[in-house]
Formats: sequence, structure tokens, C-alpha cells
Amino acid sequence: MKPTRRSLLLTPALLASPALAQGSWPRRPITFIAPAAPGGATDILARVMAQTMQATLGQPVVVENRGGAAGVIATEAIAAAQPDGHTIGIGMISTLAVNPHVYRMRADVMKDFAHIGMIAKVPMVLLAQHNLAEGGLAGFIARVRAAPDTITYGSAGAGSNVHIGMIAFLEAAGLKMVHVPYRGSGPMVIDLVAGNIQSGMTGTPAALPVLRAGRVAALGTTAKARLAQTPDIPAISETIPDFEAMQWYGIVAPGRTPPEVVAKLAEATNAALANPEVLARLADEGALPSPMSPDVFRGFVAAELDRWGAVARRNNLRPNE
Repeated sequence: MKPTRRSLLLTPALLASPALAQGSWPRRPITFIAPAAPGGATDILARVMAQTMQATLGQPVVVENRGGAAGVIATEAIAAAQPDGHTIGIGMISTLAVNPHVYRMRADVMKDFAHIGMIAKVPMVLLAQHNLAEGGLAGFIARVRAAPDTITYGSAGAGSNVHIGMIAFLEAAGLKMVHVPYRGSGPMVIDLVAGNIQSGMTGTPAALPVLRAGRVAALGTTAKARLAQTPDIPAISETIPDFEAMQWYGIVAPGRTPPEVVAKLAEATNAALANPEVLARLADEGALPSPMSPDVFRGFVAAELDRWGAVARRNNLRPNE
């Protein structure tokens, strides 16, 4: 049948339509952007998820590490990618809930992303030199309160997951300490073990090896209850009621990604979180799987954006502080 002028005009629109795009999706390997260097918790979670998701999606899911600028580079790269479902990435507390209040970002975390789902929440651990840990967390608080703005704490960098968690702890306990930012949790923990700083907060993956070696003391975790992996470490909430400050990691895609593709990505995400091998690996990292639907995850991000924005404003948080 001879094509009409109307059908010829419609053809380009049909070829570019989300409905047609998703019909054969995924058509090629999927790029999974991790806003961190290889080897850390963010990279590990991305690779664990990618390996299992590709079996569901039928295409390779290739992790691409884009560290630097506190995750801003990677976050903006995800937002700027073609919204066809072939680029996804890790979105976490620092990149989605803290950075918008600390850094100048071109991407709007609520408007420029499709929120696929949560992967896991990861508790943080407050660490200290043994001489500051006598009497547990209550003893530590008393020593810091008696010497405001003199005792140091390290973090993975200004505005990082652990920095914002430490600020929340200081607010809740009414303490003032000296912040020493590092470029990652690894260097911070090394300096803490060496005695160059007096305390610090980091995620459980970085904390567990030095704790098992007895190099530093654990004062408490930021989960509401004690962790199965570390039942001897109290929750900070046992001393400061209702305290909780968790790192969290999810998956996002560029905004305007077709709803059908978002649904398939969410299905693959939650299928991975039901896989026994993935669950075992997350447990090894001290991560608590937290599957969420896209709508629930979007609402969670909005609430976290408000919560940590208020913390950042109260503390006049700026880069490199």
C-alpha cells in the first residue's frame, strides 16, 4: 500500500516514541554509573546488582565508575543521558539528598531522574581511639562535652554520607567537634588507626576489618537496633533515643525514561534483592536490603532531601569544610 503524506509525517514520531522504544528494550548493553572509585561500598553494590540484573534483562549491565566532585559528576551524567533505559546509576543519600544543598548542581534530583528503587540501607559506625572509648558512648559524649571544639573526627569528605551522619549525631548529642575531611573512608580509617585523628564515622564495610583487628573502638551504630553482624556494638539509639542516620543506595535513570522501562528496571532490581546470593553478599557488607517500588522510592528521596537539607542549612554546610 502506498504510504500517505500523513503516514510519512507520523513515522519519525513513532520511531522516537517511548512506546516503540520500550517494545524492544533493552536493545544493547546497559551502562550502570557508579559515583565512586572502584572497590568501595558504592562500587561493590553496583557490581552485585549489575551481575544479577543482567540475567533478568537479557543484556549485559556494565558498571562505569565516575568518581570525583562528591558524586556530582556522575549524578549529572545520569541525568543528561538519553532517557531510553540504557543508562542507569546509583543514587544515594549524599548525591540525592545532601549534594543539592551543598554544591551547585545542574540536575534537579526530583525532576531530572526516574526513581527506580532502593537497593539497601547501610548503617554507619562511630569509631574512636581506645582512650576515648572508656565508658562507652556515654563516656565519649562526656569527654567531648567537657572539651568542645578540641576533639577531632574524620569523615569521607564534606557532605559525604558519613559526614552528614556525624553532624546528625553531634546535633542530637549537643556536641561540638573539629571536622577533618578526607577523600574517602579508606584514608580516614587509616589515619584513625594511626592516631592522627581521634574519632570518625564510616559505613560498616570500612569499619568491620579494623574492628575485628582491635585497632580502634566502636562506640555505636547509626541503625535503630543492634546489627546481626555486630551484636556486641550498641546502637546509638540506646543512649540517644530514636536516633537513626543510615546511608542508603538506590537506582535512578534519566528523567523521561518511559514508564514501561522504569517498571522493568524496578522488576529486575527487586528480583535481584530476592536472590539468595545477592542477599548473602549484602549481609557480608553490613547492608540491609530495602526493596521499594518506584513511587515509594521517589517519596523516600523527597523526604530525605527535606531532612538533610534542614541539617545542612542549620550547620551552614559548605564544600571542603
